[in-house]
Amino acid sequence: METIRDGNLEIVAAGPAGNFGNNVYVVIDCATNEAVFIDAPGEPEVSIAAAEGAGVRPSRILLTHSHGDHTAGLSELKAHFGCKLLADPKEPWLKDGDADGSVAHGDEIKVGNLVLRALSVPGHTPGSTTYLVGKHAFVGDTLFPGGPGRTASNEALRQEIASITAHLHTLPDDTVIYPGHGDRTTIGASKAEAAAFLGKPIPAELKGDVTWAGA
Repeated sequence: METIRDGNLEIVAAGPAGNFGNNVYVVIDCATNEAVFIDAPGEPEVSIAAAEGAGVRPSRILLTHSHGDHTAGLSELKAHFGCKLLADPKEPWLKDGDADGSVAHGDEIKVGNLVLRALSVPGHTPGSTTYLVGKHAFVGDTLFPGGPGRTASNEALRQEIASITAHLHTLPDDTVIYPGHGDRTTIGASKAEAAAFLGKPIPAELKGDVTWAGA
């Protein structure tokens, strides 16, 4: 477990959790002790321990996307903390009643005195959402060190790359990227890795697990 502090912002990062090694993130306003989860992966006891270790009871879960590894702990976190789920309504894998509210591009979610801005970044899934607070971006599975997130079709890959270039790579270079799995990186590092790839046409057959260096 790791704690990142930036003024009154505190981020508790834990995991990996669940069968797919998901990262756990708790975003906290230290001035008010209000908090939210980013996603609800499997092994919800990891998320519960991260929040309780920080002395907070998150009121909401902000969903980056609805693949099962990001929602497997949803019912347990809701039952334990009474938190509500906010998600893009275009996400297709949520069950009826899972979402308690919706998010759209540009929405601002207040967590105490903090403001998280929702950025719609479709491609990995139809309603993939990034949550930006200061220079910290919780990107789900849209962007990783070394490449974009996995896509099911060439059309989805093109959409995902358009999302990355329009809404993520336009952020300040020192913005930290917090992905749903694996290591963190920065916008500056990601732009440098992607430069050669983005300077070429995207092959019509390209999809799936793509790296900036390997295509």
